[in-house]
Amino acid sequence: MSESSLDAGTFPANDLTDAEQRRRALFAAADQLRLAGRGTEALRVLAAEVAGHRHDERHRAQVLGHLAQIAARERPSVALAGLWEALDQGLDDRSRSTLLAVVAAVAARTGHPDADALLRDAGTAHAAAGDHSSARHLALGRAARSLSHGDLPGADAVLAALDPGAWVARPDAPAIRAERVLVHLGLGRYQDARSATASDETTSPGAPVSGRLAALDCLRMVAVGELPEAGALAVTALGSGSTDLSPEVRALLIAVIAEVGYRRGEHDAARAVLRACLRERRWPDSTTWTPAFCVAVRDPALSEPARLLDRAVSDLHRSVRSLLPVPHFGPRLVRAAMAVGDTQAARRVTELVELVATRTPVPLWHALAAQTRGLLDRDADALRSAVDGLRTTAARPALADALLDLANSPRLCPTEAWDAAHEAAALYARIGAPGDQATADRRCVELAATPRHRPSTDEPPRTGIGALTPAEERVAEVLAAGATKKEAAGTLFVSFHTVDTQLRSIYHKLGIHNRMQLVRAWDRYKARIG
Repeated sequence: MSESSLDAGTFPANDLTDAEQRRRALFAAADQLRLAGRGTEALRVLAAEVAGHRHDERHRAQVLGHLAQIAARERPSVALAGLWEALDQGLDDRSRSTLLAVVAAVAARTGHPDADALLRDAGTAHAAAGDHSSARHLALGRAARSLSHGDLPGADAVLAALDPGAWVARPDAPAIRAERVLVHLGLGRYQDARSATASDETTSPGAPVSGRLAALDCLRMVAVGELPEAGALAVTALGSGSTDLSPEVRALLIAVIAEVGYRRGEHDAARAVLRACLRERRWPDSTTWTPAFCVAVRDPALSEPARLLDRAVSDLHRSVRSLLPVPHFGPRLVRAAMAVGDTQAARRVTELVELVATRTPVPLWHALAAQTRGLLDRDADALRSAVDGLRTTAARPALADALLDLANSPRLCPTEAWDAAHEAAALYARIGAPGDQATADRRCVELAATPRHRPSTDEPPRTGIGALTPAEERVAEVLAAGATKKEAAGTLFVSFHTVDTQLRSIYHKLGIHNRMQLVRAWDRYKARIG
């Protein structure tokens, strides 16, 4: 293909009448334009083919599918600009409804302020003249909007209605699968996410599925603590030289490599990876790099960490999508904000995590909400609740971080703090995070040198219900009301083992031996406090 043909921004094979030959040449031209940094022109070429009403319905559907794939591989700003130009061409109503849905999906992923209006317009166009293609992209757009607002169950319900295995859905199958994996990760369904990334029966030839699914699988490994595996896969995928690696995929792989580096104590290598990508970027392209910012804020040695924190928080207020796959990102941002004295940023992130927990009421997000609130308010009870909740999940790095947060709580007695730090160190060792393990070990040493707290002779000993910790008091209240230990665990979002352990402690402190005695003790306590 000549350079002059590319400069013209038009498809040079107008003399091809065979649909398959024409399609191959067309896709090759569009891909060459994209690789040359001319994504807007690539989208224009594909839209012009659709507007020409050439060949049959299958040809039109496949061209629209490739157009959506090109948009997915581009930076959000380029994708939006190219799609708006494409809409200005003489498209029929069905093709226009599909492109409107694609635009709305890109806008929803980046938290565009017009996303809701675009989705309404796309819905209206689909109702008037849409087909299966516009229906799929409209569903993807609605799922993306739910994800940007932290409504994982809503996104899950929308995506469940799509069948990526259907022939007509082949061009969009990779996008459907990737969004489903993201939902699995956000809900803490890590085994489902692993199965979905390992299966590729819906992959169509030439689709950009391998890079994106590899990046999502890396995020899964980071979330569950398979750090060496995550780092190795990310390095391999990033170094493959594949042309299918979009800016989003590259950003995710870089974030994974840096995350693993920091946790392993290889700070210089992690900084080297991050410094090349932390230059100033404007929205909406900055949203692509939010996961890397969530990694970088843990390192005060990087230049302007407060500025990185501000950029991450601003973009997350548009869309919380980047917080969903890696559970410890939210608490980390709060921790970083508190370290630099930015309580406003810490409060904003805490409110976002609590919003997700409200819209996605699962133990994982309830625990993360408790952890961020505990960090913001320096509330040891909230941190204990977070630890209990995270024990019920497979998010081992998040649990280890919460244990270390508890150990660092200034309102905790040294003995309990040492136990938490020691458990955190052991967990970091098991997931292959020697750098974090060293931090937890240092905290253990500090606490071992701290004199154990003894009650003052002027301080009357606490007895009865007053001797219980807040967590034990919550368990006592639920059990005294008639709940079983299993029901109490579900109500309080902790494990059965935690309730059982706390119940034994309650019996010991109250000097009782059975549930009936607990009910009586609780009734006396409630009557006394009025």
